Amino acid sequence: MTQKLVKPIILMSILLTGIVSFGQKTYKVDKAIWTYTKPENYRTRVDNFSSSMKKGDSIIKQNVTLSKQANDDNILISVAKSDSSDINVIMADYKNNSNIKKFTLKGYISKLIEFMKYNYKKIGSDATIKTREVVIDKVKFSVIETKIFHKDKNFTYWTTMYIAELSNKEFSILATYDNEKDKKVIEQSILKSKFIIR
Repeated sequence: MTQKLVKPIILMSILLTGIVSFGQKTYKVDKAIWTYTKPENYRTRVDNFSSSMKKGDSIIKQNVTLSKQANDDNILISVAKSDSSDINVIMADYKNNSNIKKFTLKGYISKLIEFMKYNYKKIGSDATIKTREVVIDKVKFSVIETKIFHKDKNFTYWTTMYIAELSNKEFSILATYDNEKDKKVIEQSILKSKFIIR
């Protein structure tokens, strides 16, 4: 009688584990582990943002207030609602923490905001930038929320950057969205992250 019960219980446990972990992935950030579940209806994208990173690096190099930028970006994930869109996207990466060491996390965030304001003004876009702090599974993040209005295209979208020092690395999650529904879905997926720090 006991053996008859054990097999169904084991089978049920395996099925439940599969259901619970659907879409959930684990990523290594040096000695830390980040577990993330992408939103439903979002797809993992192929690494098709290296050209965007090169553009971003060239803009950053023009800013002399930050340290020499790390070229050791480790991209963990990029998910999007649609493969062809640059909006409603979540990306996560980590790199060395030289700017955090140089300025502290709070000082680094201030430098980033100064830099962002300068560049949005330079391209003729209006940007409203707010900061806050949030704790996700015992990890403290500085959050930069930006509302960007491109006058020439009459288009508004938002970005949210979550930045933390994790395992002596600068760990960041960047989200872009153009509506409240996707903002909520993206934010909830990020806030449900789990971390193991060794």
